[in-house]
Amino acid sequence: TAQAAKVQTQVVGYRGSAPLVTDLIGGHLPVAFDTLDALQPLHEAGKLRILATSGATRAIPALPTFRESGLAVTASGWNVLFAKASMPAAQIDRLSREVAAVMAMPDVRERFLAAKIDPVSADRDATHRMLQAFKMQWEPVVRSAGLNFE
Repeated sequence: TAQAAKVQTQVVGYRGSAPLVTDLIGGHLPVAFDTLDALQPLHEAGKLRILATSGATRAIPALPTFRESGLAVTASGWNVLFAKASMPAAQIDRLSREVAAVMAMPDVRERFLAAKIDPVSADRDATHRMLQAFKMQWEPVVRSAGLNFE
């Protein structure tokens, strides 16, 4: 987003949302990026102001997306359950089925939706495709920033 906004930024790594929010509210950071579920309660309490969200559509009706704000950026977050490469395929498939069953439970879905998180699950092939698409989207951005993790 800094590239899209044509501004100079400095990346500051934090060990989670709590210390980041402390520094943001305390005035040590002018702006920050974090997950909506971490920031929305503070936004609603008037402790900080969410300027825009990164999804393709509005997560909160009153808040614009980056695209609506004039930045050609669309991004979404996700969580993935990883295992050692040596885990047998049968175990991976069983874990995938179990996670899908839990994610289909109405009370679990409601808790995710309340946090503005889309409750989905995917098998290993769909997850692999999603990770590849994520890499294709963000690798040029990482490289243009001069970062190399190889």
